Amino acid sequence: MTRPLRLADFMRTSTPLAAAVLAIGLTACGGESETSAGPAASEGSPPPVEDSTPAQTTAAALPTGPHAQDGFNYPACKDARCEIYVRTGTKVPLKPSVAGFGTLLVSKATASGVDFTGKNPDTTGSDGQQPGYRARIGKLDVVTVTVNQRHPAGNGVETLAILRLSPA
Repeated sequence: MTRPLRLADFMRTSTPLAAAVLAIGLTACGGESETSAGPAASEGSPPPVEDSTPAQTTAAALPTGPHAQDGFNYPACKDARCEIYVRTGTKVPLKPSVAGFGTLLVSKATASGVDFTGKNPDTTGSDGQQPGYRARIGKLDVVTVTVNQRHPAGNGVETLAILRLSPA
């Protein structure tokens, strides 16, 4: 026959177990490791505030928004089949036999649109081309996919556009 558990029996057996669990929990969660970055907060004081300043970005950081299939790989456009990020001053090399000229020049990429032309006296260009529009320059079709992409650039943010090139 079993006897009912008395409160005194329960306290005598469970107190050491509870103390051991509590000690293990405090050891695992508390304390300061050797790699801690700052001083430990004393009891009753607010926790230390972490620096919310974003880390320094590099030019290799990816732009926000949609992503261009070929990124910044301009030589991928030699055959006039690519989707790339462009900014003011971008020069995209092309095969003259495919596009009718050797270089696509982006003279301006802003929120108001993209200006570009072919580097050839006989080619025309496009001024302020907005997303969704297509321009034909020589034997090249240029579709503006998006403008005003944000890209970390040095100390500021640079405007990018995505252009999709294909033979006309």
